[in-house]
Amino acid sequence: MIKDLIRSEFKEFIPYNANQVPYRVKLDANESPFELPIKVRKQLADIIMEGPSLYLYPDTDSIELRKTLSAYWGVDMEGIVVGTGSDQLIQVLVNTFVGKGEKVICPTPSFSMYKLDTIIGGGTAVEVPLKEENNFAYEIDEFIDKAKSEAAKLVVLCTPNNPTGNLLALKDIEKICSMCPKTVIVIDEAYAEFAGESAVTLLPKFENLIVLRTFSKAYGLAGIRCGYSLSGKEMANEINKVRPPYNISSLSQLVAKLVFEDREEIEAQIKYLIEQREYLCAELEKINNVSVLPSGANYILVKLPDAKTVAKELEKRGVLVRSFGDAPVLGKYIRISVGNKEQNDVLLEELKSIMN
Repeated sequence: MIKDLIRSEFKEFIPYNANQVPYRVKLDANESPFELPIKVRKQLADIIMEGPSLYLYPDTDSIELRKTLSAYWGVDMEGIVVGTGSDQLIQVLVNTFVGKGEKVICPTPSFSMYKLDTIIGGGTAVEVPLKEENNFAYEIDEFIDKAKSEAAKLVVLCTPNNPTGNLLALKDIEKICSMCPKTVIVIDEAYAEFAGESAVTLLPKFENLIVLRTFSKAYGLAGIRCGYSLSGKEMANEINKVRPPYNISSLSQLVAKLVFEDREEIEAQIKYLIEQREYLCAELEKINNVSVLPSGANYILVKLPDAKTVAKELEKRGVLVRSFGDAPVLGKYIRISVGNKEQNDVLLEELKSIMN
């Protein structure tokens, strides 16, 4: 009976699935392998011992965190919106701009929540395929044509793209913003710290541009669920009308602020992970029947003769990687998050054993 009561478009809905099984090495969710820096842990312990006023609701506007972000990025803090991970902000953006049946353009393969949040919000997701034979590179003219022909309210582009790892050039972001002035262009930069450039530099030129960032990946704070958007002030004002009140806990705001203000250790970790990414790519290429795609992120997409079986065998051995099951195109691949040297070597040893 319950199934008869839900919205028709949800009856065959497949929700986002996060694998929760025991493991030795976890390389399936693009998380950082590093704990919170010891300096931040000590600061946090002192604050908690003094009493962080958790009996009060958190600052609904995340003012102190936004001040810190504003100073770093050199943008007006009134153009920054903080969310429960950039995931929540994707949903908020759909709810802000997309009416029933209106179109959202997004790439495929890419982060599945662009499409799912659009469907949940009552909009229509229009996916633009990234071609496997072209290493899933963005062909920006296709997105521009589709945005115009569909009168799209949003275009969401991920760079580096998850799970393919390829980048979208700043000149292409500039082109789509200028060619589609009546469409909101959302650039998801969840992994941009590993790529070294950002569309934030384009914000002064385009009022229709929004850049999403997160603390979950390079900053190693997936557990606090905190992300943010950068845009013009007018755009942020509209987003804030839909953003839930008190959406970021006091502790999450505090931890994000402390880590962001003391980035020296984080920047060293990012450099280390980029080095490990290159090491892992080189070692994977040495394994028979393994094909590696170039990546600008903290993960690598790997093509295998029987990816689904290999992923299951790795799981039996306690090594978790992202499997795409029987999905078209991606069913031939696994995604491997870049871990520390010890984790990467365990993965390599077990994968070599399986492939040989």
